[in-house]
Amino acid sequence: METDTPNIRAVRAGDGRTLLVTWKGGAECPVDVGEHIAHFTIFAPLRTDDAAFHKVSIGEWGWNVHWSGDMEISSDTLWRLALEQGSALLRAWRDGNRMTQADAASALGVSPRMWRYYEAGEHLLPKTVRLACVGFDAQTKAA
Repeated sequence: METDTPNIRAVRAGDGRTLLVTWKGGAECPVDVGEHIAHFTIFAPLRTDDAAFHKVSIGEWGWNVHWSGDMEISSDTLWRLALEQGSALLRAWRDGNRMTQADAASALGVSPRMWRYYEAGEHLLPKTVRLACVGFDAQTKAA
């Protein structure tokens, strides 16, 4: 597991209750915070108010995102969610295409070792790999 959790360089609201997070190192990933905000009472205003959710900003030093003084999510939590969600996305994509890990890695041009890291949630899933999944599906559908 990556131990050096980076801080956040930029954040903006995406579709639904998804945040598009750019990390200090430049990696960008969507993080669905819908379940997280549904679980805690403090976030009740963000569950249904799109305008309020879109007012997300970076907290001091990039160690969290916040909407108000009390409504914030730490970068550690966002990082964990990003790893879990990237892993789940890859596993579902691979299972949906009925591939082994080695076949999936080869199809997308990723080393088998990195594929295992991504699918195990040990490394952040790069935007290029997410886009490669979409491209593979589009190419397969067009064939």
